[in-house]
Amino acid sequence: MSGVDTQSTNQGVLFDDRFLDKYAGPIISDPAVAIVELVANAWDAYATKVDIVWPKCSQSIPFSITDNGKGMTPAQFDRRWKTLDYNRLAEEGNKSIPPADLSGAPARTPYGRNGKGRHAAFKFSDPYRVRTWCDGIETVYEVRRGTTQPFDVKLIRTRDGVIGHGTEITATASEGVSMDADTAREIIGTRFLADPNFVVSLDGTLVTFDDIPTHSIQKVNVDVPGYGAVQIIMIDSQKADRTTRHHGIAWRVNTRLVGTPGWIGFDHERILDGRSSEAKRFQFIISADILEDAVQPDWTAFKPTDQAWQATRDAVHARIKEYLSTFSADRRREAKEAVKETLVKTVRQLPPVGRERWNQFVDEVIDNCPSISTEEVSKVAGILANLELSTSKFGLVEKLHELEPGDLDALYKLLDDWTLRLAKDALDEIQTRLKLIEDLDNKLRDETMDEVGDLQPLFERSLWVFGPEFESLEFTSNRGMTEVIRKIFGSNKTGSRQRPDFVMLPDGSVGLYSRDAHDLGHEVDGVSRLVVAEIKRPGVAIGSEQKDQAWRYVKELRSKGLLTDAAKVTCYVLGSRIDADESAPRTEWDNRVTIIPMSYDTFVRRAEKRMLGLRDKLKAAPFLREHDIERTFLETPEDPQAPLLIDPKLRSSTAV
Repeated sequence: MSGVDTQSTNQGVLFDDRFLDKYAGPIISDPAVAIVELVANAWDAYATKVDIVWPKCSQSIPFSITDNGKGMTPAQFDRRWKTLDYNRLAEEGNKSIPPADLSGAPARTPYGRNGKGRHAAFKFSDPYRVRTWCDGIETVYEVRRGTTQPFDVKLIRTRDGVIGHGTEITATASEGVSMDADTAREIIGTRFLADPNFVVSLDGTLVTFDDIPTHSIQKVNVDVPGYGAVQIIMIDSQKADRTTRHHGIAWRVNTRLVGTPGWIGFDHERILDGRSSEAKRFQFIISADILEDAVQPDWTAFKPTDQAWQATRDAVHARIKEYLSTFSADRRREAKEAVKETLVKTVRQLPPVGRERWNQFVDEVIDNCPSISTEEVSKVAGILANLELSTSKFGLVEKLHELEPGDLDALYKLLDDWTLRLAKDALDEIQTRLKLIEDLDNKLRDETMDEVGDLQPLFERSLWVFGPEFESLEFTSNRGMTEVIRKIFGSNKTGSRQRPDFVMLPDGSVGLYSRDAHDLGHEVDGVSRLVVAEIKRPGVAIGSEQKDQAWRYVKELRSKGLLTDAAKVTCYVLGSRIDADESAPRTEWDNRVTIIPMSYDTFVRRAEKRMLGLRDKLKAAPFLREHDIERTFLETPEDPQAPLLIDPKLRSSTAV
């Protein structure tokens, strides 16, 4: 197509000249950060010696840093230097392997991860040169800031037959920096003196502990009773670095490093939280020649069961924690004030004793657990304050202490889906119903029970067994028909003295039924659904006479005009046994009335099914064990209905 700029169409991504400054940040703007990053790169290359020439503009001396690390082949240089966000862990692994001439040395944990540290050379010169050699080949490159990309790399020369390995970065001009050589020496000394096999010299002089200013270093001897003494060198870099990789606790035995420096001890105890500013600021070097026999053969750790090591470790860790506490006093004081200010309204409600106990708790946690964040302390302190205000006090803590890890996980998931109040309401309802089933199962078997005084209160609380539409009912219990008529039907007519145990009416639309009948004008017009439950004394069998009694209740209500042709009535006649000839339901009034005989045992089993079979699932629940449910309710008969159907000739003559 004509008029199309082919060159601009094929142009790749363009970078503004400010990109590198924003991308690398203080690595190329702060000389302190820059020199630390360059020395760290030498460590990652498994150098044992680093020589630095500090720039002196007045003497035309440019900056340079040279190490005897593994160096790079041309292919390695291209990959590592030209890749933005070079992933060192993915490309080279999480350990730095020593060069062939140091094959017996242990692997190192590298500092670098994302490849930004190499850009630190731009702080000292633009462009700068990189000379690197290994495998007999030396290559020299020039790196400068780019115009349309972050930086450009140019190959200057190569030569063969070079002995050894290493890398040198050199400034192309003697540009000065705001930091002098003495300050650079102090910064390097506070970070790279843990391993005696890694030495750094600046302007021809080794960086040693003497280069660290007195306000940044302390040396103390710690006595280990029965074994001798060790020396702790405490170094404060004054400024927290980006990571903890230059900091932590380093153990030396006979000037040789044991294991890897860090804040997690060989016993997996975390001395400091790596996220804290203290963890990125302090370094402790322990000279413990008394532990020569406690070092493992590969020098990666100490023998965990060695008594000298255990005693020394505890003494050293205690001294380090004491030292750190003095530096974190201000932070701890601010943390205490922040926590107390956040919860001041709740704490004011506590009695004096509870308030004193709460304050003591906050002080001790922050003092003894410096790695815990202020936010975490606030959460725990808030729980404690609420426990002080609760009626159960600290009983909850005791119960949580008794839980197994799996139970704690289950509680956590429960609280994800439920509020405590809602869960308690649900569990209370389940507990109430299961206890009710137990009482029914026990008392309905006892022929000494009175149907009014003992059984009626139970049935008042168990109407839900008849079906979901009766979960919430308005009912009268053991009152004369006049009271039934007045309360249920809202009529002033006088009824007989017959006393049905219950007449139940749904108070709302449940399932397929509604409480009231309505006329064409949508006005309430009588009752559409009625359930009558006739409860018999334990031991009384259900026969035709008992069915007739239920039918008489309905006929009286109908004769008073309180049941229209639209009404539907279900009568449950409950007793211990059922005459064999009367086990089938009976219908009256053109099938508007159904009379259902039901044994108490069937009633109980129906209740259990309506509780979703929780009988077996909750056998271990304390409230069930306390009521001895296993002995009765939890043992289901093999055939619960067959023994309850009896021959009319053998029916009990007990009066109803």
